[in-house]
Amino acid sequence: MLVENGKVGGKTIMISRDLRSMPHGIEIYADIAIVGGGPAGIAIARELADTRIRVLVIESGGHSYEAETQALNSVENIGQPFVSRNALSEGRGYGGRLAWLNDIPAFELRNRLLGGSSHTWIGKCAAFDEMDFRSRPWLPLSGWPIEHSQLLPALDRAGKLLNLGPNRYDESLFALLHSTPDDLGLDRRLLRPFFWQFSHMRQSRAEPTRFGRLALDITAANIDFLTHATVTRINVDSHGRRVTSLDLRSTAGRSASVHANTIILCGGGIENARLLLASNSVLPAGIGNGYDVVGRYLCDHPRTSLCSFTARAIGAVARHFNFYGLNHEGRTQFYLRGLSLSPEIQAQEGLTNCAAYPVQVYAPDDPWAALWRLTKGTTKTFKADLLAVARSADMVTTGLYDRLVRKRGLPHRSTELRFDVMAEQQLDAESRITLAEQRDRFGQPLPRINWKIGPREIDSVRRLALVISDEFARVGLPKPRLPDWIAADEAAASVFMDMAHPSCTTRMGADPRTSVVDGNAMVHGIEGLFIAGSSVFSTPGHANPTLMLLALAIRLADHLKQRHTAAQSHKPPVSEPDLSLQQG
Repeated sequence: MLVENGKVGGKTIMISRDLRSMPHGIEIYADIAIVGGGPAGIAIARELADTRIRVLVIESGGHSYEAETQALNSVENIGQPFVSRNALSEGRGYGGRLAWLNDIPAFELRNRLLGGSSHTWIGKCAAFDEMDFRSRPWLPLSGWPIEHSQLLPALDRAGKLLNLGPNRYDESLFALLHSTPDDLGLDRRLLRPFFWQFSHMRQSRAEPTRFGRLALDITAANIDFLTHATVTRINVDSHGRRVTSLDLRSTAGRSASVHANTIILCGGGIENARLLLASNSVLPAGIGNGYDVVGRYLCDHPRTSLCSFTARAIGAVARHFNFYGLNHEGRTQFYLRGLSLSPEIQAQEGLTNCAAYPVQVYAPDDPWAALWRLTKGTTKTFKADLLAVARSADMVTTGLYDRLVRKRGLPHRSTELRFDVMAEQQLDAESRITLAEQRDRFGQPLPRINWKIGPREIDSVRRLALVISDEFARVGLPKPRLPDWIAADEAAASVFMDMAHPSCTTRMGADPRTSVVDGNAMVHGIEGLFIAGSSVFSTPGHANPTLMLLALAIRLADHLKQRHTAAQSHKPPVSEPDLSLQQG
């Protein structure tokens, strides 16, 4: 495949080349090489478009799913998640068309194709809390080298990229909502409201933002994409102080070298660490690993079901914990209401940040689910779905009023409403990624994953469940059913799953003894090597990572523009080549 920047049917298209069809051993030159065509890499490329910086985005996969390439995501898992003997795993909590995601092995739910993880996400977004950036004495190594306020401008730009509403996720959102949620009387010293919103394509609100499609819109002459090109090694100079080039391989047996003054790793929380560790020809411990930090502090978001409601209790709870809308730039944006542990109780009891979000399991005769299937042409029981809608005229009418007038979520007929939880993890140096003996088809060692879920996060999850249960009963809401392990306080029987949110493995910090990149996301001691994505999170928070990692990626792009401008000002003028890809 060879796609050039030009006109196809009158439309300008992106520049994309396929390593499988290029000459073996080709040498490629760029100012900046971006390793990974997922959300972080594409966001940076968009920010650098139409500048004088020659950018090459390198993607291991192609434009669509290929089993051969996906096999490169294999890991050796020697740690958690764990499931006790008497408990069944609920996976990652997906239902309906996405239920298959529950069965993907831990830390293998990754996507090697242009667009990366955005191919299998549901668009759920939230920003980190201000407290996530602060040093918390009860959580070792907590705190970021940058202030929360420094990230706000980039956070707003990331929100625009995801077609989100205002970045408000706490009770300050109340004042912006079309109809304010009821004051339930919950004790704010224990619980706080927390909201999530959902990214979507601008043309289709029913589909999350797909970064593969955003990549197709990049038509700038200074941006190249190279697909089916797996980076197998980062090369540094003989002193191990400056990045020089990348080695690439394709499944068709082709190889290439990419020479760039600046390289940005955007491969995700697993691959960024793996690639640094495997690039050990000059630095035996791996690049950036002089203090044995690369791959350590592996975090995810331990997920489990916190509590549940059935029968009549569902409606009484769902009317408060559902979607709430506001008008933003001519469109209605909806936010999902949940609950989080207050900062006060976290500090008093030494807990981590965690939040619970409502999940409804729709009944087979739910009219709104039936109507959705009918309108989308996906129904397998046309008559039954038609009857479900016809027999629930009142619910449909009420739902239309709630949605269009009150800007609220739809009322559903459900068999269960539960609160699921995602918890922040305390940093643990022994929760880590190392290299396995087993190797992939390119001879690269697989990542060995030893994810550890500590007692502090388990205690935090249990405490949140108990507080919700007690507070609901106190204010007159139905009391939920708690999982057996929470009710009996048996942590050993708890059931958790990863959420495919690996983070902190190349964490940001000022001290190279406990971090891999500095406040500008450059690897300590390695000039020109930068990292983007959730692997640079200093702490993982409880929020889904995409909005946050995009904000950091946009901030990095701004830094690289300034860095490139400063570098060019000290060089004599040279003529620019016509192409970013050149054969040596």
